[in-house]
Amino acid sequence: MKKLSILTVGLLSSFFVFTVNAQAPLKSTDPEAESKLQRLDSMMNVFHDKFYSFKDDIEKVNIYGFDSNTVPSYSDEVIKHRLSLLESPIPLEYNQYVKGFIDLYAVRKKKLTQHILTWSDYYFPMFEQILDEQGMPLEFKYLAVIESALNPNAQSWCGATGLWQFMYGTGLMYGLKINNYVDERKDPIKATYAACQYFKDMYALYHDWLLVIAAYNCGPGNVNRAIRMSGGHYNFWKIMPYLPTETRGYVPAFIAATYVLNYHEEHNIVKFSETPVKYVTDTVHVDGKLTFAQLSQSLQIDEDQLRMLNPSYKLGVLPHPSESGKSYVLRLPYHKAISFADMKDDLYASNYPKYLKSSNFDASQVNANIQQGDESLSSIKKGIPKKTNNKNKVAYYRVRRGDGLYIIANKYGCSVYDIKKWNNLHSNAIKPGQVLAIHRG
Repeated sequence: MKKLSILTVGLLSSFFVFTVNAQAPLKSTDPEAESKLQRLDSMMNVFHDKFYSFKDDIEKVNIYGFDSNTVPSYSDEVIKHRLSLLESPIPLEYNQYVKGFIDLYAVRKKKLTQHILTWSDYYFPMFEQILDEQGMPLEFKYLAVIESALNPNAQSWCGATGLWQFMYGTGLMYGLKINNYVDERKDPIKATYAACQYFKDMYALYHDWLLVIAAYNCGPGNVNRAIRMSGGHYNFWKIMPYLPTETRGYVPAFIAATYVLNYHEEHNIVKFSETPVKYVTDTVHVDGKLTFAQLSQSLQIDEDQLRMLNPSYKLGVLPHPSESGKSYVLRLPYHKAISFADMKDDLYASNYPKYLKSSNFDASQVNANIQQGDESLSSIKKGIPKKTNNKNKVAYYRVRRGDGLYIIANKYGCSVYDIKKWNNLHSNAIKPGQVLAIHRG
């Protein structure tokens, strides 16, 4: 989708000139491509090593007893058999395109794969819970590896942001909040729900998981054109020559990442001995404006850890709820979350010193007063009448053949979630002739 990223921050085919044919594995001899990969390594090291210092402990995790310099090699038949054992609803076909990317992950960029494996202990359980809840193949978690190399702050040259690399417009369309303070494209939980909704919309169009993956990279418009040019085939490998260059490598890269991250030990790729987050985390709701600096000092937690656990807060500030109408969520180590619950009123009050002198101080009342004042100020416009509420305007759309909720949402500038809520829909299934209410305003 054009509104989704054309990615440069993950292990992507865009780092290569895709001149491979079906008889030869993918190779990268382009100096510019190698330079991009080196920049990616540097970015990953800056992000991950900023928080923790890892040490290799090969003896503990190397179950096959490989020497540290050993690069195992396996026949095509062995790799193909291993892929078949994964029992995924996604057809994980092995061919020369996939083989080239396996070489990339398992050999040439082995150190980066180690970083990804280590951070997968933190991110994959989050992804798997949501994917399972939403009825998606669990292997979709590997798309985040291709998209961002599990860096929540990753941003491509075209503005795609976060673990799932949503563009600005697409993020808004799928219900992600993006403003001066908050960018929920970086929120691991909310962005994963948004990605699942996109997967559902694309599956409703194609009923093929590889085409869903292709559409995630280049958009349904490019996939539809490739289907037409191929003579109407709904098979990725048959429409592959008609897809954008990057997307031709995107699906093979996904299959290769799925293979390598499942069989990394067989390829002598081991996780770092320490996991990035060595504690259980929990979330708390914040009902007043707070900064990471305040939280760091009061809770005795490193500010960089706060940023790592809460990457969606762009300025290290949780805005006042009056700016959003609801409380914000903060992720903390479990024992720090308990401490926050005990001291949150004092933290809120520290932003409004004049209330501290009162023995009857009520933080909730302070917040209510501030919110009321903010609303009053926002309605004062010299000589300009207050805008009327247009939420009651409703348009009705009759579903046509080939329509999906994503297409309709895009047409009206709203989200798929909104359409489902307005029409009391419990799934993405719609049929021609069905009338949907679209609230305007």
